[in-house]
Amino acid sequence: MAERLAGSLPEVFQKSLDTLNPSLVEREAIERAITAGRIDPADYEAAHLRFVQCMAQHGFHPTFRKTPNGYYIQLPYAPGDLESEASANHECSRDNAVIGYLYNLQQSNPDLLADQRLRAIQCLKKYGFINAEYTVDDFDRDSAADTFPFDKFNEQANNCLFQAGYAYFQVGQ
Repeated sequence: MAERLAGSLPEVFQKSLDTLNPSLVEREAIERAITAGRIDPADYEAAHLRFVQCMAQHGFHPTFRKTPNGYYIQLPYAPGDLESEASANHECSRDNAVIGYLYNLQQSNPDLLADQRLRAIQCLKKYGFINAEYTVDDFDRDSAADTFPFDKFNEQANNCLFQAGYAYFQVGQ
């Protein structure tokens, strides 16, 4: 049996309260999630909006792609002042990074699989990008060689990879 991050989402939420030092606004959302058993999409949307508004106050206007399960993927910026962008991103993530992480986990990893490769494989199988026999060893080989048996830039395949911690973007995307 695959190793799990926890026995349940509320257990993950409690661990996050205990170890990740969320901001007050995030703490309140996580406490509600512990009671409800899941992060409310409205709490995630509010966190996302706070991030977007903060970045705009710093002169950045990030673009996003929303996945079918409701998670926003921030698309790469055009070349520019990367140091300023990184600084703004860090500052603006303070009130939403934990909620973003937990919502992504909730939406893209309902089995709470600890191995991100298994998360990607599970999603890719679900959408028919790989066959049932595709293994972690296959994923490791394909990832190392950067040659997958599917188009990693296909939006849904890319969603599966990104939500499992693998970012692939085409220049100009």
